[in-house]
Amino acid sequence: MVKYDGLAAGKGVYVCSSLEEAEAALSELQTQFTGWFSFLLEEKLTGPEISIIGLTDGREIKLLATSQDHKRLLAGDQGPNTGGMGAYCPVPFANDNVLAAIRRDIIDPTLRGLQNEQFAFHGFLYFGIMLTPSGPKLLEYNVRLGDPEAEVLLPALDSSLLKLIEATLDGTLALQTVRQRPGAFVGVVLASGGYPAPKFPTGFPITGLDQLPAHVRAYHGATRLDAEGRLVTNGGRVLVLTAHGPDLETATARAYEACAKVTFQDAYYRPDIAQRPAPVLSASAVN
Repeated sequence: MVKYDGLAAGKGVYVCSSLEEAEAALSELQTQFTGWFSFLLEEKLTGPEISIIGLTDGREIKLLATSQDHKRLLAGDQGPNTGGMGAYCPVPFANDNVLAAIRRDIIDPTLRGLQNEQFAFHGFLYFGIMLTPSGPKLLEYNVRLGDPEAEVLLPALDSSLLKLIEATLDGTLALQTVRQRPGAFVGVVLASGGYPAPKFPTGFPITGLDQLPAHVRAYHGATRLDAEGRLVTNGGRVLVLTAHGPDLETATARAYEACAKVTFQDAYYRPDIAQRPAPVLSASAVN
């Protein structure tokens, strides 16, 4: 793993399978960041990834549904890393045994660490986790909702987000219950052609949002109104279209039906969000 040591808009990580790929990643970083810069080399881990996001008042943590992001630009997890091309929740293979192992090995030790260091953190805590053959491994923390995970997690939340946030701030989170809506949620990112390159054309009119059915929500990521009052593209990840369905297959089909209705010049979206084959987890990965 080659990682740029600094802010890179979620695109400073390169997953390399050979020395040649690592050298190519460094060459690309040199073209993006002129002058001296530092980078990290890390062991490449293998296995399915999941995101677990919760709210904590420093003593208690309440978890939202499990979700899975799709970072690579192209189908089949090919191409460069992006800020995220889509997500879904809940994750079918994240069963009780998987969640118990993650709670034991990652979440509970994190809370103990916060308490031992007397670090009074109140807010969202994001765990990026890989289920490796030797057990769950933490890839990253964030102290925010993930994107595009938030665009599926928040519609799935049946409890009051405001009440959970208030309880997080006043230390009464243990008294709250997190309720999830039934079914599955799938969000697909509509991106500008050329993303995630540093520069690409924008300002293209967006059409079709008025044709979306009630079970689909459109989240604006990079849009604006032009001088004529038209909604136009204004960045890389333009929209997230999130669909709800009674099961993952239905929600996925509805999300892609919505993608076919919304158009702008050079629009691109991954055709395989929420369609990865179910992984076979070893016993050591969940025990």
